[in-house]
Amino acid sequence: MPRSVVVTGMGVVCSLGADVDELWKGLLAGRSGIGPVTRFDPERFRSRYAAEIDDTRVTLEPGPLRFETDRMSGFVRYALFAADRALAASGLTERRAGGVWLGVAMGGLPSIEAGVLRHEREGPRRTSPFLIPSLIPNMAASMIALRHGIEGEQVTVAGACASGCQAVGQAMRAVRSGARRWAVAGGAEAVTTPVTWSGFEAMRALSRRGGPEGTPRPFDRDRDGMIVGEAAAVFVLEDREHAEARGADIHGELTGFASNSGGEGITGLSAPHITRCMTDALADAGLRPDAVDCVLAQASGMVQGDAAELAAVRAASAGSARPPVVTSVKGHLGYAFAANGPLNLAAALLALRHRTVPPTLNLDRTEPSFADLDIAREPRERVIRHCLINAFGFGGINASLVVSRA
Repeated sequence: MPRSVVVTGMGVVCSLGADVDELWKGLLAGRSGIGPVTRFDPERFRSRYAAEIDDTRVTLEPGPLRFETDRMSGFVRYALFAADRALAASGLTERRAGGVWLGVAMGGLPSIEAGVLRHEREGPRRTSPFLIPSLIPNMAASMIALRHGIEGEQVTVAGACASGCQAVGQAMRAVRSGARRWAVAGGAEAVTTPVTWSGFEAMRALSRRGGPEGTPRPFDRDRDGMIVGEAAAVFVLEDREHAEARGADIHGELTGFASNSGGEGITGLSAPHITRCMTDALADAGLRPDAVDCVLAQASGMVQGDAAELAAVRAASAGSARPPVVTSVKGHLGYAFAANGPLNLAAALLALRHRTVPPTLNLDRTEPSFADLDIAREPRERVIRHCLINAFGFGGINASLVVSRA
């Protein structure tokens, strides 16, 4: 029989803070973690804002690989910091029975850019011996496994912005099947670098508004693009029987997962495919669409993407007597690529605990075509039993998770 999969540990680092309590307080207060770019001079670009992590908050406890970690790309350091927090919070002491699943989209892009520039300026003899380990996408999962002595499989999922959601879903399946008693799973991204800005501005994907208080604007009629964010969110997933036997705190249950392919070209979202992804996740959870209380949307502030996702929510919940409340955390946290889905999962678990849907920041004027949907502008107190979490990526990669009250 399939096993019940519960979350027993959470670790988060993002522009709102370095733990889950800071994340939740910031979401409820409507606080934006977006500010001027500091990691490079953005003067050449139209978009000059990002949701950056305060690196002074990211300090690792003494332990294996501390020296190496300090020389790694941001996505590795943030993933390891979040994993340390998640494992400590879970109270797990065994290591052999688990595995690591981590989503990474662009990985060590800042290290690649810096390495190329240093090579051109100073020659190959000045290249850091940490360059290659720092840039390869699997190194975040690898460092977690090596630092914590986890001897099961380590899997890196590179599914663009759906990567973290897919990683959590695949880890859930491994625990549900009995292949693993527990797993570390999540996503990490940190690509605040000129190459990122050049590429996304060429696609007209970045918001060009003049101040952090106005961008991004999920679901708003004046939305014009995303703001880049940095984040890592990592969880300990566990077989419920195993967790209860050791007296672990349980934050929620992962009950459904689905992923499929289909988009409008290589970058656009397809409402029919998103609809099927959400309904398949609900079917995997054994739930009807009217059981969903809250949707933590991808909702990046992109014109076509937000419209396609809400069309899918409308289709998936058609006929429901009590449509779900829809919300997005991108106005608080920016667009964190592979960490998008895991950040949504953290927000959903906290919403279950506190019986409150966090607000959608910067939603001043809802697009008229969205008027029939219930989008949270303010914190919404509500009994929440089941949340649906969405994350989608370039190339038509769609992923949805269902998390339920334990």
